[in-house]
Amino acid sequence: MLDPLDADELRRWAKQCETKAEQIVTPLSERERLLKTKEALLALADNADWLSGRSHDVALQDAAE
Repeated sequence: MLDPLDADELRRWAKQCETKAEQIVTPLSERERLLKTKEALLALADNADWLSGRSHDVALQDAAE
């Protein structure tokens, strides 16, 4: 079962929202919703990192490796 506070997974979902929002066929209202969702997911990911004792910078370094 997926941990709802998995920061890396939340960031992947945020990236998926961004990718979908950038598609030409996506209507403007849907694009705006997707971009707001992306921002909310990134904020949740930062909070999840904080709750687990990881800083956002450390999480970014881990993801890059």
